[in-house]
Amino acid sequence: MKLAELQNDFQHALFDTECKGVDWISESARGLSARDRLDIYYNAYRIRLIDVLLDTFAHTAIYLGDDWFNQLAGDYVQTHPSIHKNIGLYGKDFPCFLAEQLPEDKEISELALMDWKLRRAFDGADSAVMIQDDLQQLASEGSSIYLQPVPTLTMCTQHFNTLDIWNAINQGQTPPVVEPLPEPIDILIWRKGYSPHFRSLARIESVAIACVCSGGALEAIGAVLEKDFPDVDVAIEFGVMLHRWLDEEIISI
Repeated sequence: MKLAELQNDFQHALFDTECKGVDWISESARGLSARDRLDIYYNAYRIRLIDVLLDTFAHTAIYLGDDWFNQLAGDYVQTHPSIHKNIGLYGKDFPCFLAEQLPEDKEISELALMDWKLRRAFDGADSAVMIQDDLQQLASEGSSIYLQPVPTLTMCTQHFNTLDIWNAINQGQTPPVVEPLPEPIDILIWRKGYSPHFRSLARIESVAIACVCSGGALEAIGAVLEKDFPDVDVAIEFGVMLHRWLDEEIISI
């Protein structure tokens, strides 16, 4: 058997639900069957990936409890083989998987998505952040100003009191009863220094950040805000937001 064939057969046996196809494995001198020997790798592969999910989705695991989480994680591992060289990237589709498996408990997939985005913010790319002097320099040049978000910045939308659930779990408290929100809220997630940060956004700030992420100039962002929020003094409101963004280090140079 050629090496490539051996590797493919071994991988197929690991992925198979019943760990089939072990005819090419020689018997052990100690009497351990080929099937039992392959089972060691078959089980270790799944346990390792479940451990990765447990580490990445720690708050989700606490919320679900060990038995329920391990069952769902095991099902995910069986249907979603690892395709990354970096094992830390495994689990990208786990929030969507939970939404499909638990359609009546959408707060669980929201909780998992928050876990995922916070982990990705932690190990995301570095960048130099804009400070007030940089912004003043751009303003003095007289051309249109374009703001660029840091690479770790992202948002997620929540329809339930998932943020309260996450905070309660993080503080070792009993999570509150699940409740739908009167209106969906956007959660901003990024890394400041070496620590992931997050906070909820007012609707106007959510729109403004979405404009920044889409590459709009300050003038264009102001026009969008004036159109969408006619009762707000956009100049003052946007000035406050911009000052906060610089302080929170969410704008890169």
